[in-house]
Amino acid sequence: MNYADTSALIKRFVAEKGTPLVHIIVSQRGPIATAKIAYAEVYAALARQHRGGHLSRGQYILACRQFEREWEAYIRVALSDEVLWLSRDLIQRHPLRGFDAIHLASALTLSNALEEKITFIAADNRLLHAAEVEGLEALNVERASHLP
Repeated sequence: MNYADTSALIKRFVAEKGTPLVHIIVSQRGPIATAKIAYAEVYAALARQHRGGHLSRGQYILACRQFEREWEAYIRVALSDEVLWLSRDLIQRHPLRGFDAIHLASALTLSNALEEKITFIAADNRLLHAAEVEGLEALNVERASHLP
């Protein structure tokens, strides 16, 4: 299973470095999981791109529609007390921002619940390093030239 943080997920809806690899992962590598907080984060990123002039009004509307269609297909990890407490512990062990810690805690919680190895995909080196230290396979979608 693949877990996408927002830095990877946004590449489904906005053409950026790493977009082709994210498309391959989504179409060929099984289900995608993410934290429920990604919903607000993706919308914030799309709105920021639109306000900054990187997405036209039409592109913004299409990206939002595509995101809404795909959102229901993702495995969404709820922000439970377990995830919050684990995110606190991760912040104490690694130099992570709050939502990054929630994403990593969500992936670890899901991996433990499913008793399954998860590939953590992102475009944030600090977050990916923490994911590796915590035992997840990490994939930087902006740096990888192919899938492992």
